[in-house]
Amino acid sequence: MKILIIQKKFMGDVLVTSTILPLLKKKYPQSEISFLLEEKHAQILLGNPYIDQFLFFHKEGLKKTISQLKEYQFDLVIDLYSKIETAMITFFSGAKTKIGFFKKYTQFFYTHAVKRSTQVKSKNTTFGIEHRLQMLEPLGITFQEVFPKVYLQKDELAKAHQILSENGLSTQDNLIMISTFGSSEEKTYPIEYMAELLEYITDYKPEAKILCNYLPSQRELFEALYSQLSEKTKASIVKNFDTKNLREFAAVTSLCKCLIGNEGGATNVSKSLDIPTFTIFSPHICIEDWAWSSNPNVDKFLHVTDFVESSKNYSDFKPIFLKPDLEEFLDAAIVKN
Repeated sequence: MKILIIQKKFMGDVLVTSTILPLLKKKYPQSEISFLLEEKHAQILLGNPYIDQFLFFHKEGLKKTISQLKEYQFDLVIDLYSKIETAMITFFSGAKTKIGFFKKYTQFFYTHAVKRSTQVKSKNTTFGIEHRLQMLEPLGITFQEVFPKVYLQKDELAKAHQILSENGLSTQDNLIMISTFGSSEEKTYPIEYMAELLEYITDYKPEAKILCNYLPSQRELFEALYSQLSEKTKASIVKNFDTKNLREFAAVTSLCKCLIGNEGGATNVSKSLDIPTFTIFSPHICIEDWAWSSNPNVDKFLHVTDFVESSKNYSDFKPIFLKPDLEEFLDAAIVKN
């Protein structure tokens, strides 16, 4: 059986979509699974043993992509992106079984249009995972807890140790990775508030070494944040730390005690590595969708509405509200040497 999985973009979405793969392989052990996505997002799935090949959206557009995919003669297509573009790809793929999310404008493209559940089966998986697992129901695959996993290679881990060494660090240090900024302004905890959190961390765990992760385009924003810190906190931050790509970031994060910061791709990667994760949710993101955890006794997920009912403003999300949970998290994640 030839199976095509479609999830066009966004690292967190691509990573969470991968939860359906082991269940498909268990149901169809002789199947060949292809994954269609934008090429730049494929790196998060490298090394995944359930993917036989990656396919990418053709640069010349929809028509060329459809033409290219027809040649593979897929038996089953599961469209987890479920927008007009991918619904058309699914419809014209030639597959006998076509599964996608139910939408009024796309339902006719699928043999099975799945309506998203409005009630979670497990507080650990949340809607982010469960809605994807629902896509397997037409195949007779029932729900079970599955979590995303990032598969690191030996050479990637060796490179991560080298990066630490170049910064005068090792796994013997209490390393804390910071997801310093979100992917956009609306997903970024205000920098003056983040500065306060960094002060809290340094005061509570003075032995810790802090690695601040951010995009090259966010360098100026990081400098603005850094300028607000006390000399004591600056001394705890490894200022010249840098990773060249997502795989390097994941490998270095796997060597850290924990990750703290803005919800997004970085926190999803951290959780997929089984690294204790403290997540600050943007006011416009529904915590019930993305607060999944395979380590619920340690991971923390905080939203402004936990403290200010019905608030949709970051300004209400005062750092002092986070401090008790942050200290409890640090105690669980970091054991003194």
